[in-house]
This record gives sequence, structure tokens and C-alpha cells, in this order.
Amino acid sequence: MNVFIWILQGVLAIFFLAPAYMKMTTPKSKLLEKGQLQPGGSVVPIRFIGIMELLGSVGIILPRLLNIVPVLTPIAAVGFCVVMVGAFAVHFSKKEYKVLPVIVVAFVLSAIVAIYLFNQPVQDSITS
Repeated sequence: MNVFIWILQGVLAIFFLAPAYMKMTTPKSKLLEKGQLQPGGSVVPIRFIGIMELLGSVGIILPRLLNIVPVLTPIAAVGFCVVMVGAFAVHFSKKEYKVLPVIVVAFVLSAIVAIYLFNQPVQDSITS
């Protein structure tokens, strides 16, 4: 089961890196063109979410891998769950239904990682 959880952690880290990069680097004009930002809206919340996704991608791997405050890894997984709830609400309100199954899968995978790791001894590392 430990190997499966590591695989899920890797998948989640990769899954969140691309949108994190996009949210942190896309110019405001492009966000407006894509409909990801309303006219007159602030880009700050989008940048903040991107930074949180990037930190989550690091946090879902490194603390447990390095065995430095490994409880941060399941906390990162819970953070991904929160992000996915928000993403579901946003995409549902925009009637972007095709992306909803991907969001649900990401939520479920994040929840599996969080639940499993919160029920493991803290000293769990990659070698166990």
C-alpha cells in the first residue's frame, strides 16, 4: 500500500504543477481572454491559488520523502481537497461540466492520500 500512496503523491504533484505555473505566470490580459478573470477583477486570488498549488506539489512529496515534519504531507493532501472543492464550485457555476470528473478524481486521490497518511505512524518514510 505504501508504494501505491507514493505513486498517488507523485501523480498529484505533477497534476497540480501545470495549473500552478499557469496561474502564477499568465498575464492578466490572457486570463481575461480565456474567461478565467472577470473584467475589473483582481489577479491576486488567481496568483495566490497558483502559489498554494505549487507549495502543495512540494508538500505532497518532500516532507515525507525527507522525513522532515512528515505530517505536512497529509496536510498538503487536505489542502488539495480544499482546492478541488473550490475548483468544482467555480467550474460548475461556469457550466464547465466536462472538467468536473477530473476534479472529482483529483479530490478522491487527495483524500485517499490524506486518510492513509493520517493513519500512519509519523516516522513513516520512503524505505518503509
